[in-house]
Amino acid sequence: MFDFTSKTVLITGASGALGAALATRFARAGANTVVAARTGAEQIAAALDGPALGVRLDVTSESDWTDAVTRTEERFGPIDVLINNAAYLSVGTTESIPLDEFRRVLDTNLTGALLGIRGTAPSMRKAGGGVVVNVNSIAGLTAAPGLVAYSSSKWALRGLMRAAAKELARDNIRVNSVHPGIIGTPLAYAPDGSELVPVAGFAIPRQATPDEIAGFILFAASDEARFATGAEILADGGFMLGPVA
Repeated sequence: MFDFTSKTVLITGASGALGAALATRFARAGANTVVAARTGAEQIAAALDGPALGVRLDVTSESDWTDAVTRTEERFGPIDVLINNAAYLSVGTTESIPLDEFRRVLDTNLTGALLGIRGTAPSMRKAGGGVVVNVNSIAGLTAAPGLVAYSSSKWALRGLMRAAAKELARDNIRVNSVHPGIIGTPLAYAPDGSELVPVAGFAIPRQATPDEIAGFILFAASDEARFATGAEILADGGFMLGPVA
């Protein structure tokens, strides 16, 4: 069991399945849990077992980030952990995806993470250090045909993570990423209800539960991972091994 007692943790995209699982797990581990989402944040926070705050946050908005950090510090003090979990997925190939959709995906998945790190790093310095965990994807490690925008954003997120890890190292701020495989959330399905990536042929032939992936993220955010920065933690059920013959 990870212990985040007295630690203040801000989770973006907290209204989604993985975000809600993270909020629940951090709250159970004793954190001051800050639930950040465009909608529903206050309701999620109210249902948690422990000190919690719900803040409205569009991760692409600098002013929203300023407000979220200010409200967090007013309630709990400096931020110790940032989980960049907010994500947007749009299906489309290199030739077919509308340009506005491509930009929206990058704005949420990449620019949102940049603004999160930029917005919370000064607060973490006040705390004497901190941890950033970017929720990445296997789409940031291999080709993802039909998901060109999402894959591009996640590959770029790797570069952001590594640059930030070096830049913030002397401030005692660690920056790592977790790369989940296919999670059983709405992002795993096409509009017609079919699996975007069928998993039956892989080493662990099922989708992960949000709670399983949340456990990897808690580890990356915890003192148990204190010797890791600039690291990529793979939790993919063997997806990167390829299909089992």
